[in-house]
Amino acid sequence: MMSLIKIKKFPFALRAALCGLCISVIPLAQADDTELTPKDFYKGAELEVSAPSPFYRLTLPEEVYLDTVYPDLRDVRVFNSSGQPVTFALSQIDNDTTEQQNIPLRIFPMQMSASKPNENQQEDREAFTFKSASGVEVKLYQDGERKPEATYLLELNQDKDKSEDVGFNQIMLDWTQSNANWQAKVTLYSSSDLKDWRKQADNAPLMDLTSGSDRLLLNNIDIDDNYNSRRARYWLLVINSDEKIAIPAISKAQGIVITRSTAVETIELTFKPETVSKTEAIYQLPRPQPLSSLSIVPEQSNTVLPVNIEYRSSEQDKWRPLTTAVVYQIHGDTGYRTSEPLAMNHLLVQGLRVKAVNGNWGDTLPKAVAQRERVDVLFNGQGNPPYLLAWGANQGAEATIGVNQLIPTSEMQPNGLQGLPQAYAGSAIVLGGEERLTATSPVERAQQWQTWLLWGLLIIGVAGLALVVLRLARELMEPKGK
Repeated sequence: MMSLIKIKKFPFALRAALCGLCISVIPLAQADDTELTPKDFYKGAELEVSAPSPFYRLTLPEEVYLDTVYPDLRDVRVFNSSGQPVTFALSQIDNDTTEQQNIPLRIFPMQMSASKPNENQQEDREAFTFKSASGVEVKLYQDGERKPEATYLLELNQDKDKSEDVGFNQIMLDWTQSNANWQAKVTLYSSSDLKDWRKQADNAPLMDLTSGSDRLLLNNIDIDDNYNSRRARYWLLVINSDEKIAIPAISKAQGIVITRSTAVETIELTFKPETVSKTEAIYQLPRPQPLSSLSIVPEQSNTVLPVNIEYRSSEQDKWRPLTTAVVYQIHGDTGYRTSEPLAMNHLLVQGLRVKAVNGNWGDTLPKAVAQRERVDVLFNGQGNPPYLLAWGANQGAEATIGVNQLIPTSEMQPNGLQGLPQAYAGSAIVLGGEERLTATSPVERAQQWQTWLLWGLLIIGVAGLALVVLRLARELMEPKGK
């Protein structure tokens, strides 16, 4: 009878354990609502803004990339003067560049003769034959009855520039300024063989007008945006004018090549080298970084060295093969040259292991430098300044939103994000200390506490069950007479 009572008491212990488990979930639910404060971050910097604005743009200081826990910068925040976090977005920095190259063209004035179509000709347009002093002859059929005022053959210097490598966007002309104002219309043709001509511009205006000390000069001709025709070797310039004023002779012609490109700005990260041997070295960054490019250059002059490169994404990872490349530094007649950077495509890298193949780099290790994309913080000017940039928190979770979600289309500046008022970061200050880089969040602490509680309850339950079984065994082994 006594053993039966003890067995019935055991479910009560299970119910107590379940109650303890339910209670353990309460801190976990409460931890989900905990907001980070500036003291939860390793470092920070006060932000300076020039004028009130709903939105600001901040270029992150370089040390932020090195002192954040997460490579994607999720542990970055902006706080207002009340210590409240404000809404923000991260955006890569695009750098738009425009380059112009002026390529000289040879000029050949052309003499013209016209021949009207006869009845037997299928072509009903008037034919013009242009001939240069050197004997070059060009035949064109042109609509209309206007006689060209002047004609010039322009040629690309093939000894310096190849037509297949040059694509003109404009032809720019020059002449000696005259005392009289004048205007004209230009028809421009292109050809690669002086036989087949393609019209590139029709009735394009040219003018040179003066009024007092002011001068209005229009001397460039826009070219059709056809990829192949812009790469012609020969250009025929036919000038027409309705005025009786003589047009100055063209004294100079240039082909204009305009190259527009957009590149993402980057920051430079230098690895800390460690010598293993004269043929092996290890390079490390303070924290893993998503790299856009990697450059390895020997320190010794006139050195060419094949190397095998491995990488790892954290100090705990195994080495993985990256590539085999030839790195060099050469000083020659053409100047100083180094091996081209390797494209990394945002590969997460913390360390490199470089081994020389059939050679060594002597007493000085090659220099390893990486690039990662630079980021702007776009934040809402909620609350009052001064604002505070904070970074470096192991417990930091993703808090950014998309740029289009942050800034309505109606509020976007004509020149895009570059038009937003700039915020500037002051000197870095320590907020919560370096321990914030490894501190666990309330959620993680609650989960750890819950795990230990579960293990404790499990051990207690097993021990209790063992005691019950032991007592039952003893009672069964006792003589029945007792």
